Amino acid sequence: ITKLRKEFALTEKRLNAISEEKDTFNEELRAANEEIQSSNEELQSMNEELETSKEELQSTNEELLSMNDEMQNKNSELTHLNSDLSNFFSSTNIPIIIVGNDLHIKRFTPMARKVMNLIPTDVGRPIGDIKLNIEIANLEETILGVIEDMVPKESEVKDKEGRWYSVRIRPYRTIDNKIDGALISLIDIDAIKHSQEEVQGALNYAQAI
Repeated sequence: ITKLRKEFALTEKRLNAISEEKDTFNEELRAANEEIQSSNEELQSMNEELETSKEELQSTNEELLSMNDEMQNKNSELTHLNSDLSNFFSSTNIPIIIVGNDLHIKRFTPMARKVMNLIPTDVGRPIGDIKLNIEIANLEETILGVIEDMVPKESEVKDKEGRWYSVRIRPYRTIDNKIDGALISLIDIDAIKHSQEEVQGALNYAQAI
């Protein structure tokens, strides 16, 4: 009986120990389940955020594609405009010089190269640093005045060979109606001036008679 009691006591201790281990294990399982549940909630929240980010990225990509299409269309339009401008500049017989607000030469026609003694490397140089074939009084001041006041100026000048030109300086307007420099054009009026001189000479002769 004593032996059985001892064995019973040992068995009872083991059972108590097993019960305590079970309770501890259950608590650990419960804590693990709570952590898993919390992790699942976090994962679900992350999935929702990722889904939102994916939708935002998709929307941004669509906007970028739309902007790319617009940019391609605008680039195509600019290419056509540049082609038209280049063709116009190369085919016109009028000497034209375009300068920026800083009075640096931006572009000129082939006829301007011939009449005004310009070379391709003059693009980007200040117009005041170039010795032109035609002497225009106070050219830089006049250009700045046209840019500031937006009022065209016109004068008659001679080149070194005595040929008459009408110099017209106008504000250079961009497509969005901003002043971005000035446009200088020269109109050959030599024949008109000689005709006027002949007419004036004839009138003076008639009056003298």
